[in-house]
Amino acid sequence: MRYKIHRGEREIGGMCIEVQSDDGSRILLDLGMPLVTPDGGDYPRDTPQRPTEALLADGILRQVPGLYPHDPTAPSITAIILTHSHLDHYGLAHHAHPAIPVYGSDGTISILEVGSVFFPDAALPSDLHRLPMDDPVKFGTLSITAIPVDHAAPDSRALLVEADGQRLLYTGDLRAHGRTGFRVKKMLKDERLRGVDWLLIEGTTLGSSSETHGLHSESDVEDRLVRLASEHRDAMIAVVASGQNVDRLVSCFRAARRTRRLLVIDPYQSFVLMKLSPLSRSIPQFDWEGVRVSFSPRQVERLKEAGLMGLVHRMGKKSRVSSDELAASPSRYLASVRGSYGMTKVFDKIGPDRIVLVWSLWRGYWEREPCAMRAWAEREGVKPRFIHSGGHAWPEDLKRLRAAISAKDTVWGHTDADVI
Repeated sequence: MRYKIHRGEREIGGMCIEVQSDDGSRILLDLGMPLVTPDGGDYPRDTPQRPTEALLADGILRQVPGLYPHDPTAPSITAIILTHSHLDHYGLAHHAHPAIPVYGSDGTISILEVGSVFFPDAALPSDLHRLPMDDPVKFGTLSITAIPVDHAAPDSRALLVEADGQRLLYTGDLRAHGRTGFRVKKMLKDERLRGVDWLLIEGTTLGSSSETHGLHSESDVEDRLVRLASEHRDAMIAVVASGQNVDRLVSCFRAARRTRRLLVIDPYQSFVLMKLSPLSRSIPQFDWEGVRVSFSPRQVERLKEAGLMGLVHRMGKKSRVSSDELAASPSRYLASVRGSYGMTKVFDKIGPDRIVLVWSLWRGYWEREPCAMRAWAEREGVKPRFIHSGGHAWPEDLKRLRAAISAKDTVWGHTDADVI
């Protein structure tokens, strides 16, 4: 067995790893969109939808024989296995030959299905398959076992590849400080992983530490939100967070409940939580007591176009809260919101002096241009609170994982830092 990292060894994002067995069976582990242009800027949002040939010419897609529809040898890649539902790991998989199946966990497939509703112009792989939990899947002589890990993307997986008497472990993205951090602790004791031939391990946080970021765990996020809500009893706590970060939504729900507030979410978040409900009974739902839905016209239109107006009516009948209600009694609510221009209009209605603004995303997004929420905060004199716990393992946890697995060879990926 041998492997080749087509992309992602000296950068954060754009992951694409090929593994081939001695009998010629070939698979890809992830096929993601790179995050940063060669000059350090951001790619245009529509970059993944550009023609395959143009992305290859620009070096955004890498030349992988037998992968693309125009290649006469395609499809000679047997399958693409996704670790999780972040764009830098799956965002270019739709450029593969349509006959190549794409595999992901239940949660990964569910998030991609949500994307097909709310982002209909964004292409997705056409042949999606669900990976079993912990049971191997065979592709020729290659055996793949998907191992649950903790990450900001729901239901993420590490991948153990076995063939020809050799083993390769690709961690994907993982951490030990989220609400399912016990999964990484289980990996430390998993005898299947001890002494693998190759450990391909993410290193996003190399060069920093949990102390650098201020918050170590998702529980810390919850506690900080509780403290804010308790200190500002006359204001709405508005948490700008990813609608796919289920851990953060759980933290918001728990903080709201602990401070006797109502959690406010939007239809997109409601749909995400509903699709992921089979994963855990702890994932809050729009029809739970203590949850309200603030309707976004654009999101409602997307659900209507997908034939889901019945779901919209259920949300409205059970849980709808209007902007007038938010403005009338902001202290009743803790809201998980988008950082969009439209959200600032809601804030204007409530009144900036009755908003406690929490930025619960990577701080770099706040500092980048354009940022509608930052522009609003600066104009209104609102001081943001930065409360966030990242989706990637701290260096001290990576060191423990590396030591426990004790691979014959360790290769660091998903990092632009010097390795440890």
